[in-house]
Amino acid sequence: MIFSLDVGTRTLVGVIADYDENENLIIKHTSIREHESRAMVDGQIHDVQKVAKGVTKVKKELEEKLGEKLEDVAVALAGRFLITTTGEHIADISSTRYIDNSLVKTFEIEAVKDATQKLNENNGMYCVGYSVLYYELDDEWIKRLEGQRGTKASVKVIAAFLPKNVVEAMISVLELNDLKPAHITLEPIAAINLVVPEDLRNLNIVMVDVGAGTSDIAVSNEGTIVGYGMVPMAGDEITDSITKKLLIDFKAAEEIKKHLHEKEKFIYKDILDFEQEITKKEVLEIIEPVINNITTNIADRILELNGKPPVAVMVVGGGGKVPGFKEKLGEKLGLPKNRIALKDLKSLNTIKFEGEKELVGSEFITPVGIANVALKNEGNVFTSVYINGKTVNMMMVGTNLTVLQVLLQDGYSLSQLIGKPSPAITYEVNGELTIKKGNMGKEAPISVNDRPASLKTKINSGDRITIGTPKDGEPLILKVKDVINPIKYFLNGKPQKIYPKIIVNNKESNIDTIIKDGDKITLEKIYLKNVTNSSNKTIYFTIDGIPYEIPSNTVILKNGEVLKDDYEIKNMDSFEIEKVDLPVIGDFIDVDVKKRAIDFNGKTIFLPEEECLIKVGNKIIDKNKKISEGENYIIEKIEKNPTIIDLLAHLSIDTRTITSFEIYINGKKVESFMQTLPPNSSVRFNYK
Repeated sequence: MIFSLDVGTRTLVGVIADYDENENLIIKHTSIREHESRAMVDGQIHDVQKVAKGVTKVKKELEEKLGEKLEDVAVALAGRFLITTTGEHIADISSTRYIDNSLVKTFEIEAVKDATQKLNENNGMYCVGYSVLYYELDDEWIKRLEGQRGTKASVKVIAAFLPKNVVEAMISVLELNDLKPAHITLEPIAAINLVVPEDLRNLNIVMVDVGAGTSDIAVSNEGTIVGYGMVPMAGDEITDSITKKLLIDFKAAEEIKKHLHEKEKFIYKDILDFEQEITKKEVLEIIEPVINNITTNIADRILELNGKPPVAVMVVGGGGKVPGFKEKLGEKLGLPKNRIALKDLKSLNTIKFEGEKELVGSEFITPVGIANVALKNEGNVFTSVYINGKTVNMMMVGTNLTVLQVLLQDGYSLSQLIGKPSPAITYEVNGELTIKKGNMGKEAPISVNDRPASLKTKINSGDRITIGTPKDGEPLILKVKDVINPIKYFLNGKPQKIYPKIIVNNKESNIDTIIKDGDKITLEKIYLKNVTNSSNKTIYFTIDGIPYEIPSNTVILKNGEVLKDDYEIKNMDSFEIEKVDLPVIGDFIDVDVKKRAIDFNGKTIFLPEEECLIKVGNKIIDKNKKISEGENYIIEKIEKNPTIIDLLAHLSIDTRTITSFEIYINGKKVESFMQTLPPNSSVRFNYK
């Protein structure tokens, strides 16, 4: 059983139908409502809310008659802005046991996708229906693929496209009524499948569905539907011409148009409240130019689609019932009167009514046709995917669907697909408010056809989606060190870092303190004294392996300038520590050496016979060199013979006043100051 809904420009028609065992289409229940105002123009929804309100009434009436809730619906769209193109799909079926109905449907959808890719405007267009042009099995034409075996199968389709906004407006109307589209197609596809069954499609027949806003066209030939077209003119143009001529509102003009077959005279009130009278003949004279214009456009479009006049034309839809319409169209196509007819449900012997008043008139061809193609699943742009084993119908062409889009269309909420994030933490640092987002939840585990997938995975017809339960985000653990940065600086060229003093909620803390929601963190500034207090102010060194340590004063310099302790440290500052007022190494050398006694002018003087060398490594240094941090000083004694010059160093007279002198060693006169002094030497130094 199917619920079909024809959302026409003027009228809403709902039908509950099913097939019996003899393949008769049984109409079980119907509901007919007119739009309260012109919520639709030329077959396109302009006021979603008003159209949805009308659909609600139709749905409610049918639910009351049926005794159960309606959730799925089949609909069709008018062909305004219609574009058609062909597509083909070839498949290797050598490993297939036999072709079943679902595989045929998959082949058809793939052919429609091929047509979509050929369409230049495909970014803004949706496929709204298609017809199979032919099937081939192993390169031979075949009427049906279902049940066949072979090595290669192919299908060619003609696909119809409408602007995205047209399709989405219809979907919005259905969603507002908690209805899911089980089947969606094009109105002329629905109509021609009903009035031109397969057995008649070998004939070159044209069907024209003249509605209120558009005149939709479908062409059959050589066993299939070969073309679709549309003229944006129909019954409303005829009604508008009556409105303008008689100065009446649209509803009154529509009543006159509807009864032209029954009445010869009409009495009405114009917009100035004057009662007027007009004859049928006069009304036909008013609408004749409009009918002439509409039929001319329809005939031109038929010839464009078919290349020649067809052998017959079938007219359906309320707009085609106006007297003289079909005759004028036949005239434009050069067809005799017996080759153009107005079709209604009475002329279709496979349509049966069960406990419901029969629908009389050509305007009911399309709503019943929608039920017909939906039950046969013909021309449907929806195909099946499976979510946790449940069959779900989706529009799979005109857009590349992802797992996320499929699940959302099926009614899943984002909370069922993605775990909740953990709570955020709000805190202050020195009065500045910061919000740290919680950890994101994890997607529900997803597989497509038993392979790991994600919400972004592309979906194809027949795919099996398995979705598990999402996982909420882990609680956020935020430490002070995660939200503050240390000050980085250089000390004597070496990189250093230091954290400021940390106060959390008036309590001293450290960088590993965990932050709670609402915490207030205060960071104290870092001054030079925080750096120098931690620097080494004691000098360490050794003499012959014996450790020494001495206090030393230091200064901190930046770019050669001495800084004070209250200088505020800035990121990437570079400092140098210099030590001042250091002692010399000689101050620490106190080594006993052997001495030689010399008699000098009757006085005994002791001169050293050994010399002390101070070394750092293999290098001899001066005893007056300042102490260096970390050095190991080595003292080495070497023998030395005293000389006269060493002796003279002990004189207490000013040698610059001496004009002449004589030196005697052990009574012997010497001429060189470098003369060595043997032990127990007696030296006489005479001078003037």
